[in-house]
Amino acid sequence: MTRSAAAPYLFVKHSANWNVDRCTRWMSDNGQVVDWCYPVNDDPFPDPRGYAGVMVFGGANSANDCSDFDWVRRELVFVEQCLKHDVPFLGICLGAQILARVLGARVRPHENAVQEVGFHRVDPVPGESDFLQSPLTVMQWHSEGFELPPDTRRIATGEHFPNQAYRLNDRVMGMQFHPEVNPEVLSIWQERNRLKKPEQFTDEERARMMSDAHLHDASVTLWLDSVMRDWTRTG
Repeated sequence: MTRSAAAPYLFVKHSANWNVDRCTRWMSDNGQVVDWCYPVNDDPFPDPRGYAGVMVFGGANSANDCSDFDWVRRELVFVEQCLKHDVPFLGICLGAQILARVLGARVRPHENAVQEVGFHRVDPVPGESDFLQSPLTVMQWHSEGFELPPDTRRIATGEHFPNQAYRLNDRVMGMQFHPEVNPEVLSIWQERNRLKKPEQFTDEERARMMSDAHLHDASVTLWLDSVMRDWTRTG
């Protein structure tokens, strides 16, 4: 199957009703068509060869949950198919962890049980300024990280989880952090978290996160625009 220049992109999300994120808005603002897949809701994975690119977002599960959730097993196979057919791929958080597993790396909790939740600094890597030129403070929400997969290179790092982003080639990469999270998305996520885990954060912690979301909104939006233009080759 040959991909058309006008082919849509596929966004794989692990929960519904938060399609106000930066990536979705970027696609809309730049005239790109997006199809959606929600594997947690038993959506089947389509043939990736029909898409100009595939983006897999974060979620509450682990990339190691193969024995507990059929969709995790199916998603690992789907990502393998994306790589097999040279489909451009971008993984965010869980998406990056699943990609790491497919590429042969381990995904596991921090050895000191460190979790990153809230806005944390991500640092550039020497020689990789085309991805990140200066430190960026961006949303994180994860308790696991990943080893650097074989035959990839680190393109962003951090204090507690050194593998913050990696690249297999110029069209396949993963990011541990959440550049898609703008204030609108964070508000949705916080409300869901408040209902499911009201004890996880204090009101002050939630307010601080939202304040940081507004404070860093412009810088993350500007940076992501560059990344999306490069990944979609529309720049």
